Amino acid sequence: MPVVSPPLIRCPHCKAGHVPSSGELVEGVYAANCQACGHFFKTRAVPTPKSQFSFTVNGQTHTVGNQFSAGTTLNDFLRDTGISHGTKVMCREAGCGCCTVAATLNDPVTNKPKTININSCLCPLYIVEGWTITTTEGLGNGRTGYHQIHQQLAAHNGTQCGYCSPGMVMAMYSFLQKNPSPTMAEVEDHFDGNLCRCTGYRSILDAMKSFAKDAPHHLKATGVDIEDLTRVCKRTGEPCRGQCGGTGPLQIVFASSVWYKPTSLADLYSLLNQHTRDRVRMIFGNTASGVYSDLKLDNFDTLIDIRDVPELNTHTIGTNVVLGGNITITTAIDLLREACNNTLFSYCSLLADHMARVGNTPLRNAASVAGNLVLKHYSPDFQSDIFVVFAAVGAIANIASSVDGKVTQYSMLDFLDLNLAQKVILSIELPPLDAGVVVRCYKIMPVAVNSHSYVSAAFRFPVDRSNNCTITAKPSIVYAGISFTLNNAEKTEQYLVGKALGDAQTLKGALQTLQQEIKPDEDPLLSSAAYRKSLCLSLFYKTCLVVCGNVVGSRIRTGGDNLVRPVSSGKQDFPTKQDEWPLTKPIPKLTAIKQAAGEAVYVNDKPLRVGELHAAFVTTIVGNARIQRIDASPALAMSGVVKFLSAPDVPGTNNCFPGSAAGEELFCSNQVLYAGQPVGLIVAESQQIADAAAKMVKVYYTDIQPPLVDIREAIRQKSFFTQNMPKEMKIGDAASAISSAAHQITGDIQFGGQSHFCLETMICRSEPTEVGISVFPATQWIDLTQKAVAMVLGIEQNKIQIEVSRLGGSYGAKLTRSFSTSCASALAAHLLQRPVKLMMNFNTQMETTGKRPSYYAQYNVGVSDAGLLQGIKLTYYSECGALPNDQLAGGFSYFGDNVYNCPNWDIIPVGVKMNTPPTTYARGPGATPAIFVMETIMEHVAESLGKSALEVKTLNMYQKGQKAFNNYTLSYCNIRELASSLSTSAQIAARQAAVDVFNQNNRWKKKGLAVVPTKYIMVNDSSYNALVNIYAGDGSVTVTHAGIENGQGINTKVAQVCAYELGIPLDSVKVLPTNSSANANTAVTGGSTTSEQNCEAVISACMTLNARMAPVKATMPNATWLELVKACYQKGVDLSALAWVYGSSDRMYQCYGITCTEVELDVLTGEYLLLRSDILYDCGESMNPEIDIGQVEGAFVMGLGLWLTEKIKYDPVTGRNLTNTAWEYKPPSAKDIPVDFRVQLLKNAPNPVGVLRSKAVGEPPLCMSCSALFALKHAISASRKDVAQTDHFPLNGPATVENVQQQCMCGLDQFVYQ
Repeated sequence: MPVVSPPLIRCPHCKAGHVPSSGELVEGVYAANCQACGHFFKTRAVPTPKSQFSFTVNGQTHTVGNQFSAGTTLNDFLRDTGISHGTKVMCREAGCGCCTVAATLNDPVTNKPKTININSCLCPLYIVEGWTITTTEGLGNGRTGYHQIHQQLAAHNGTQCGYCSPGMVMAMYSFLQKNPSPTMAEVEDHFDGNLCRCTGYRSILDAMKSFAKDAPHHLKATGVDIEDLTRVCKRTGEPCRGQCGGTGPLQIVFASSVWYKPTSLADLYSLLNQHTRDRVRMIFGNTASGVYSDLKLDNFDTLIDIRDVPELNTHTIGTNVVLGGNITITTAIDLLREACNNTLFSYCSLLADHMARVGNTPLRNAASVAGNLVLKHYSPDFQSDIFVVFAAVGAIANIASSVDGKVTQYSMLDFLDLNLAQKVILSIELPPLDAGVVVRCYKIMPVAVNSHSYVSAAFRFPVDRSNNCTITAKPSIVYAGISFTLNNAEKTEQYLVGKALGDAQTLKGALQTLQQEIKPDEDPLLSSAAYRKSLCLSLFYKTCLVVCGNVVGSRIRTGGDNLVRPVSSGKQDFPTKQDEWPLTKPIPKLTAIKQAAGEAVYVNDKPLRVGELHAAFVTTIVGNARIQRIDASPALAMSGVVKFLSAPDVPGTNNCFPGSAAGEELFCSNQVLYAGQPVGLIVAESQQIADAAAKMVKVYYTDIQPPLVDIREAIRQKSFFTQNMPKEMKIGDAASAISSAAHQITGDIQFGGQSHFCLETMICRSEPTEVGISVFPATQWIDLTQKAVAMVLGIEQNKIQIEVSRLGGSYGAKLTRSFSTSCASALAAHLLQRPVKLMMNFNTQMETTGKRPSYYAQYNVGVSDAGLLQGIKLTYYSECGALPNDQLAGGFSYFGDNVYNCPNWDIIPVGVKMNTPPTTYARGPGATPAIFVMETIMEHVAESLGKSALEVKTLNMYQKGQKAFNNYTLSYCNIRELASSLSTSAQIAARQAAVDVFNQNNRWKKKGLAVVPTKYIMVNDSSYNALVNIYAGDGSVTVTHAGIENGQGINTKVAQVCAYELGIPLDSVKVLPTNSSANANTAVTGGSTTSEQNCEAVISACMTLNARMAPVKATMPNATWLELVKACYQKGVDLSALAWVYGSSDRMYQCYGITCTEVELDVLTGEYLLLRSDILYDCGESMNPEIDIGQVEGAFVMGLGLWLTEKIKYDPVTGRNLTNTAWEYKPPSAKDIPVDFRVQLLKNAPNPVGVLRSKAVGEPPLCMSCSALFALKHAISASRKDVAQTDHFPLNGPATVENVQQQCMCGLDQFVYQ
């Protein structure tokens, strides 16, 4: 180890530096005279820095030196060493929560151990000295017993694909260590950093609320012992104290950087002074590196962990509230809540509430207050909520220079102009404010939690309310999200001084001044400049309504209130038949508890083979060009890089989509079709090296053209696919029917695409074998994956073995879009003859992988005076992306009528060619857009006729025996009965009346209520097989079927059916992974019917076995199952049966459902609450109501994302996906679901043509989620009515907060007090 330069010791009088030397030591303290000024002082001995440190994981001690890189995260360590595969990884931004672990460490504020949940994907490995890390495996397992949180999550059916489950468990475990007796509200608040794409959250929240002290009886966990929830140290047997091994100065030398951990402010100053020419980064939580890649630790020469500098951990609540620079945001929130008990700091409660919306819980646990401010200084466009509120209340920063130790105070605004080189933020001071000062702060976000803001704002108004709310001193008006340069509205602040804010003219003048002062930057990634400017004005107005409450009219006054979300709840109602159990029994997935405990193995969890390599795609960064050349030499020069592969290296065909009309290049060879298109593959010794090297490959382009990334522009340019597109569909004479109708209604509607957002990214492991190659892909289609790999490698299919155990989410993403990952992994393994794992990082997946298409539709409708449909002409444009292989333009011919009878149709489908990734199937692929367009038409008809939408919809609903528009007879049609039932159970009429009254009484808050029915056509036209084996030794049974378990519960239903048919206990049946040997030539897992058709195959196999065993059973009427099995075996009965189910397009039925959703809207901001959703769904006779309820909820909430929050944005110049991060792309969170979420499965409704009388459930409920969008449209209409705007308007999807507010047509002339 190199010689370490000891830090200087500084004289407290003259600040002269001294090199410590040996001398007489008394109790660890040296005493000496300053050599410069003679001042006598004492200092503690300077220990020799360590070059390694220890910490524990699940009770085991681990010691780390420099064997890892400085940028290694705790997640890398846990997974790469095989310590915890239950700890997942996805976004590496602290955005998804699947990497959550518990960390027990010393709290510098209380000097006691505390346990927090953190994102292991961002936590640097080298800051965890002395920490105790607990992962889900450390809580329990199937051998030693599961933890109560594992048990509750499983018991409440809180897992589906299971990829998020360990993170959910650890979030709750950490919370219970801090708060053993929480309320349900506190539980909900805590789950702001964990995403789930499958469940819809309700079941997860119920599981976690079972530990709450105010949980209702039906949720309450029984037999819960808080002591059992506490982590016990395996070494001492005592509760974990969070300090395993001592801490002290640390210095670790890496190949290109040095890591320091000083233990005093003097040490920190010394290090900063020594490394003035280096790229230096002070580290506390490292949370910024998730979004700002240039802040990743490997980019710096000198890394200084400042967590153990005690002078930065100070805090006081006295004359001022002082927060040390190292105080975490979570701790700051706690301290602010404590401070607000003093009336001079009562405003601190508002700051605490605002700061509780910064990021998410694990991020706030890791990030420091000073770090957040430094990030704002580093990147002025960073929307720092902490900066906003601190600046507004007049906080000051105490900043020291390492050169001389001098401390200077700066305002927040002055801080931004300061050169921070060799500077340290010691603390932040918040001043006292008297009762006459009004403070308000706002954060307007795309989703309820875990997001940056569109705009953040904070206001401080010194007010004399006795004098018409006169502003007695200069106020503060601070914004974030407007521009690089504007932080406060100084002109408006000056304008208000001395003026009576309660005067209408003052309000008008202030708004006009502010309007002129606010000039938002234009940026394709940001919300529109118009919206952000409107928000600035609206938030100022909201504050004025609060300040001047007494002079504001009651109808207007509520505009000053923010929407407050109550604790959510759910109700599930479903039938079951106990005499058929285990069939129809409501039970969780059989592997649920294994998923929760981290025992369920996904592709990325399989142990690494000796010599296993890792791969990463090299992708294009422009969307419409030609490749001139590729230079991989910079990447190949990197240590650990093994190979670069591109199109010339493909031994077979450079096409990874067998059987497709257009084909799809594995590696782009010339014409670039979209930004993010793979051009090659880097193979390296680690995933980190592969990902880094992929960015080093230089791709040179020629003939660069503007990309087509907007569907309307592509339509304008007539960029269409014409080959293999569905044809125009005519029924009757739509043109004549429309022209002769009493009313003609014309309109259009547009809605965007949707990312599948699987928490398990695209991944495949391949390894050479003596036969050929074994491939372990995350795919929904083993048969076509096998064909694709064979085509690329140029070998026979029988040399390729495909196996899939489970998927961490798919929803259609891994149907055909997984082929490129599988083929590339197999190609590398085949050429290099070593195992290769290719795991797309999240950002690459977002840019490369196809998504749900965007659509634009134009319609012309003829209706009678009563609202009966006479004829519909519809032209709909479907985004195909760069290739039409998965084109979905034909969906309207199946689903376009939804539940409505119309005798005349003219449907014209158009496939649009764009420079975007080839679009693909997503949950409810053809039905979702078709039903939305039809519901848009029905809403427009009702609006035009002045009738209620439900009245018009009910009038036109199909009846049993009528023919649907594609000429099939509705022999089973109960939609009218469902509508009547829901109208009663959901009290729609009474609630609509209450909505009308609310809207009349409130100008700036509006409610809306909408009802959406659905008819979803199911066709069992796919082919699957199932192999059932009975083992003679003990009578146990295994099933290998052709479906892929992706969270829908297919394995559980298969096991239930098998147990039911054989008459044996459910725990006697085990389902094995799907593979291409046992399940050759089978269809894709998709379309929602896979479960029932595989169950049908199992039934057939079991019937064969029962028939074989029947003669033996007849001679043994009282035999046990095991006795019967042994006897059959002894008599030579074949106890294995393979059954094949061949699908047919004639096997068709319909699923019906209906949903009512109610919303409340804040007109001024566009924010809204989903107050309640009632779903009534005809599931036939459910094989497992518990699983099917979960499918209904999960599908519905995924649909909420499509219609409300998930917006894809492309760079208009390059064509790159700008929303390729969890920071920018926003699926629903646990607080975006309906507050009151009610799901009912229709009773007494067996499906006469279904497998075991059941119906599919995975996709149809998603089609009803647009009820939320239509409810919002009704609320917007109520707002527009207040300003005499009653013309029809389309509410395009997604109805984001921005889109909604802009449709409300708020203007300055409406911002009044009366």
